[in-house]
Amino acid sequence: MKVLLFIITFLSVFTFSSYHQKSMPDVADKKMENGWYYIADEPKDYVIPTPIVTVKEFVALRLDSDFYGMYSIVGQVCRSKRQAWADATERWIGKRIGFVFNDSLITSPQVNMRIESGAFQITIPQGRGVRSLYQSLMKEKEDSIDALFKMNGWEKDTLFLHRTNLASRDSLINALDYGEADAIVRGFEK
Repeated sequence: MKVLLFIITFLSVFTFSSYHQKSMPDVADKKMENGWYYIADEPKDYVIPTPIVTVKEFVALRLDSDFYGMYSIVGQVCRSKRQAWADATERWIGKRIGFVFNDSLITSPQVNMRIESGAFQITIPQGRGVRSLYQSLMKEKEDSIDALFKMNGWEKDTLFLHRTNLASRDSLINALDYGEADAIVRGFEK
């Protein structure tokens, strides 16, 4: 049983690391935040280093699957960034935006219209590693909010969160965006 668990864990890590499509040598000196970026045509597939939105500004992340069982991650940008997302997608119609994770370009769809809802979808060829990517994004989102509270002297996960089950806790973290958490901290400090 332990050997089977090890093999499954190894394969999921291998699969997750094998989907990274393009390494970005132009920005190797500077670590980019995980999130959505503009992609320039020249030089070919150049990721413009200023993010449109980052993972900490995502809400409502979830795994989704199509008719063929291929998984993708769907979500929305937080309310405070929806206008920026809508303007960015309108500005970039006919061009590509890219999702960057750990300094690798994961996907780079062409923008076909202004997206006012803040919706997005992250797909990976053959769906490899989508579940692991989803778990990593949820962990990053939780860590960014925890860091914000800790930085402001708040205890991580009050007794309320410790008493909730994992699914409820993930749901709470997923619904809260970084900007709202920051407003909560600033509001209670006054």
